Amino acid sequence: MTPRNVLVTGAAGGMCGGINARLARAGHTLLCADLNLAAAETAAETVRAVGGTAHAFTVDVTDAESIRDMDAAAEDAVGRVDVVVNAAGILDRKYLVDHDDASFERALGVNLVGPFRMIQRFTPGMVERGWGRIINISSIAGVTGYPYPSYAASKAGLSNLTRSLVIDLWGTGVTVNAICPGVVDTPMVIEDVRRQVPRKVPTERVIDPEEIGALATFLISDDARSINGADLLVDGGATGYFQLFDRP
Repeated sequence: MTPRNVLVTGAAGGMCGGINARLARAGHTLLCADLNLAAAETAAETVRAVGGTAHAFTVDVTDAESIRDMDAAAEDAVGRVDVVVNAAGILDRKYLVDHDDASFERALGVNLVGPFRMIQRFTPGMVERGWGRIINISSIAGVTGYPYPSYAASKAGLSNLTRSLVIDLWGTGVTVNAICPGVVDTPMVIEDVRRQVPRKVPTERVIDPEEIGALATFLISDDARSINGADLLVDGGATGYFQLFDRP
């Protein structure tokens, strides 16, 4: 596999530990970007501790100027960005009646507008070079109904943005795909959800973050060059299970 410079947003998050590890083991250089610079530094150091190459940056994906500054810093560090993994995201556990405009708009800002801005910023260079990969971390919440409307709406938007961008990137050598995880073993998952996994997920297990990293690594490879505009479910079969009644 050709080594690439891979920018990961939200790189200090629980799922990104697995993503960073798998990408580093494949020989890619990690550009670990997070709102919290100290946390990004820790994520980069974790990669370096196992022999990988990593750099740390701060970015607020809701702020176009912050993205521009990070782009300049990344260019100084490695020269170019070949791959963007849009993993920064928030889950606001609010039902419809609990949301106000600000909370709903913040979820859309981080989970949907942020990736859009990142893609808009970094794809021109990829197009110019004739090769690039955009990997959006969506969710099964963007495919099915979900109790928290801001999260579901933002992830559905991200998945459809993914499908739509293949038109803009037609013939450029840049592909864009979405990974849609189910219940992943991260601090974001509440204990009540973990307890429900055996009866709601056919594989009866929580997903390891490195499984998401493995798929991201594959999408960067030449073997995945014809996968484009796809929602790739990593959910243990949860969305394929018609749960009219609870399993006995």
